[in-house]
Amino acid sequence: MAIDFKEANAMTWQKYYELEPYHRCKNDGRDLIGMELVITEKRDGENVSLWINESGNVQMSSHNQINADANIQERMRGTKEFEKACKLLIEERDVWHNDLILYGELMKRVGATKIERQKKHCHWIIFDIYSLTEKKYLDYNYVYQRAFQFKIPIVKALGVELSKEYEDLEKIKIKWLKWCRRHRREGIVAKAYHMKPQTFFKEKIDMPNLKRMHNTERIRLPAMPLETAIRALQHAWDEINDDEKWKDRRIAMPIIAKHFQLEAREHNYEMPNPYSYYINTPIEKVKPNESGRI
Repeated sequence: MAIDFKEANAMTWQKYYELEPYHRCKNDGRDLIGMELVITEKRDGENVSLWINESGNVQMSSHNQINADANIQERMRGTKEFEKACKLLIEERDVWHNDLILYGELMKRVGATKIERQKKHCHWIIFDIYSLTEKKYLDYNYVYQRAFQFKIPIVKALGVELSKEYEDLEKIKIKWLKWCRRHRREGIVAKAYHMKPQTFFKEKIDMPNLKRMHNTERIRLPAMPLETAIRALQHAWDEINDDEKWKDRRIAMPIIAKHFQLEAREHNYEMPNPYSYYINTPIEKVKPNESGRI
C-alpha cells in the first residue's frame, strides 16, 4: 500500500495505516518489481507511537487513536523503553531539528494471536520512524542506529530482496513465511523505502492465500424491461417539457441518455441503446394526458 503524507507537518500525528498483502497493493503489486525490499519480522503486539505535540510534550497514540487508551498508556510507561524513546525524540528535535513519530509494538506477556512465546515482562519494540520534517519514513539503517544508540529493541531485519519479475514476489513471501513458522513470528513486513511513493506490505502466516479475481469476460446484467425504458423517456420528457425541443436530437438525447443511465444504475439493468427507444416510441406514451400517462 502506498504511503501518502502530503498533509503531514511538524507536530501532527499520523496514523500508521493498515498494511495489505502485496497482491492488494497498487496494480496488484507490479509496482514493486525491481524495487529493493527490506524484509522485517512482524511482531504480535499493540501499535503504540510516540511523538512531541504542539505543547512540547511527548504524546502517546495507538493504532487508531491520537490519545491511546489509559490502560495502554499505563503499560507503556511501565516499560524500560519509554524514557529512552522520549530522550530520542527530544534529542532529534533539539539537536537535529527533526520532528519524529516513533512507531513500535507494545508486547504484552501473551499476544493476541498467541503465536509468539509468552513473555516475562511487557516491553516496546520499535519498527518504524516517520520524519515529519522530511515527510517520509526513515530507512531501516537509520532506525537501527538510533535504536542501538538509545538501547531500544528493534524488529529484526531478515534480509533484502529484489524481485526481477512478478512471480518473485510470491517466492519472497513463501520463503520468509517459512522462517516465521520456524521462529514463531506472526509474519513479515516488506518495505520499499526508496520507492516513490514509499510502499510497504505485509504477509502473515495465519492468512489464507486468497488473491484478487480477474474477470476476462464482461459482466452482463439483465436487459432493461420495456416499462422501465418508457419510464426513463417519461422522466426525460418531464425535464424537457417542450415538443420542439423533444424533436431536436441535440437537445433531447443527452437528457434521455442521462435518465436511462439513472434507471439502469438504480435497478441494475444492462444499459440499452436509448436512441432506439427515442425514435421508436410514440410520443403519446411519453407525454402525460389529461388523466395522466397511458
